[in-house]
Amino acid sequence: MVLIFWQGIISIHQKTFLEALAKQPSVSKVILVVEQDISPYRKNMGWEVPVIEQVEIIRSPSKEEVARIFTENKDAVHVLGGVRVGRLMTMAYDECVRQKGKMGSLSESYNKAGVKGKLRHLKYFYYKLRYYKHIDFFLAVGKAGVDTYTRLGFDQKRVFPWAYFVSVKVPDIKPQTTTEKRIIYAGRIEEGKGISRFAAQLANVKDRKYRLDIYGGGPEEESLKKFVADNKLEDKIHFYPFLKYDDLVTKYINYDWVVLPSTKKDGWGVIVSEGLLNGLKGICSNICGVSWAIKSNFNGVVFDWAEEGSCRKAIEELINDESFANRETIKAWAQKSISAEAGAEYYLKIIDSTYNGKEKPAIPWVS
Repeated sequence: MVLIFWQGIISIHQKTFLEALAKQPSVSKVILVVEQDISPYRKNMGWEVPVIEQVEIIRSPSKEEVARIFTENKDAVHVLGGVRVGRLMTMAYDECVRQKGKMGSLSESYNKAGVKGKLRHLKYFYYKLRYYKHIDFFLAVGKAGVDTYTRLGFDQKRVFPWAYFVSVKVPDIKPQTTTEKRIIYAGRIEEGKGISRFAAQLANVKDRKYRLDIYGGGPEEESLKKFVADNKLEDKIHFYPFLKYDDLVTKYINYDWVVLPSTKKDGWGVIVSEGLLNGLKGICSNICGVSWAIKSNFNGVVFDWAEEGSCRKAIEELINDESFANRETIKAWAQKSISAEAGAEYYLKIIDSTYNGKEKPAIPWVS
């Protein structure tokens, strides 16, 4: 079986999943076709272009080259990172329809807020009527993605809940013992990520034992640093610049919790997956797709910014840290549920369900 993925960039968050797929006995080849190596946004966050083992990579193909990819791989299963989104996806979609190829779409929910959100909804409803009949299956990221595409009227048998499946190397060392709860956040310091708002909630319990380390930068960085200084939280909240990805993933072992307090659309939230794979507990808002993988009294806590006191209550649970599973149990669960290997097995079951009439597979992080 040949599997071909069409994406915007060579993403660190897809690397281990594609490598795991390439190792599956039933898979003869995995091809990744991208618009560009890396985006400026990701480069500014410390990302580098990853090397993806056993995966053929095709960069910025012409229209003729796109046609040749389909012609030379007649029986391949194609997954497009969006339908008619940008030059590459538009060419790939049109060519796949023309050659009657096997096609899936990997999609997050779109932003439905405001007037622009209403216009987007009309656009996607038009897409559904005009184009989506050609798509065999949807990999819908998070509950919001599933809700979006089922509400648009797609057959639920063709909509499969999806995550960003990753694997990380967990250092073979014992975490430091301390009485304070150590929390890690890595990402942009901006309104949509909610880290400033989360820090303001932490300020209400500054007499408790915790430490929040923030790796990143962004438009709210200076104002957040001022807030920390004004509230005498310098011994509680610490700032570090963006790290290269390979350096960042070695830091998780030193923490107890990973936080992603997004206030706006956040398709999944790989930082929480990476933390769980290291045995950390996750604390995140219900806006994050990864909140679907957080189970109360087991591997973390989910809060709702729209509910008064919800975040404060979640922070209390974090600091008290009772009734949760231990690090090794969380790590073992994450490996079976949200790792690259788990994603590869799940994806092949989706292919079997779609093209071979097999039963729709259970969601790995739910079952």
